[in-house]
Amino acid sequence: MLQKNSYVQQISDLNIMAVVRDTPEETLRIAQACLKGGVKAIEVSFTVSTALRSLTKISDELPEMVACAGTVLDAATARLAILSGAKLILSPAFSQEVAEVCNLYQVPYAPGCNSMTEITTALRAGASFIKVFPGSALGGTKEITTIKTPIPFMPLLVSGGATLANYRDFLLAGADCVSFGSALTGDSEKITKNALLLNKTLSNFRIDKR
Repeated sequence: MLQKNSYVQQISDLNIMAVVRDTPEETLRIAQACLKGGVKAIEVSFTVSTALRSLTKISDELPEMVACAGTVLDAATARLAILSGAKLILSPAFSQEVAEVCNLYQVPYAPGCNSMTEITTALRAGASFIKVFPGSALGGTKEITTIKTPIPFMPLLVSGGATLANYRDFLLAGADCVSFGSALTGDSEKITKNALLLNKTLSNFRIDKR
């Protein structure tokens, strides 16, 4: 399988992603707690100055974790993140330049889109996922379902607004990946417990769909 396709499949199969905005040491601790609970994808947000170091640390010390770079606003940052091990580039808005860098390095790109025009523009540029941020930006799960009706093949990544309580609702709406902030940060024991609960929800959902 081609590299880009392999990353997309991994992320879709895992479905659950932690979002971290912290120091490299704390990011590693959170990632380890997530792994213990079966969550193997993590977004390192570039809203903090140490994001590149955190991404490198995760990639080097936890190779089993799918390390992703979030809040990537420009092509230069995208390239640095990819060279530091990022398997997915996430942006709050679509950027043609970032899309081109991701395509060049064959790494998936997930830009934030909140309209059909933005969505179709991003898909034409090769976006692997359409990021909905926050999760309620399109009117919640009901609107997500509505949007996916005319574009059922739209690959959807939900970021923000997802909780233990509504995770299944986002799965029912067609989310290919769902990101969690507060549920998968904080105390290590809490993180691991919530990670296990989320994976149980995902497993039960997939069993019910058979």
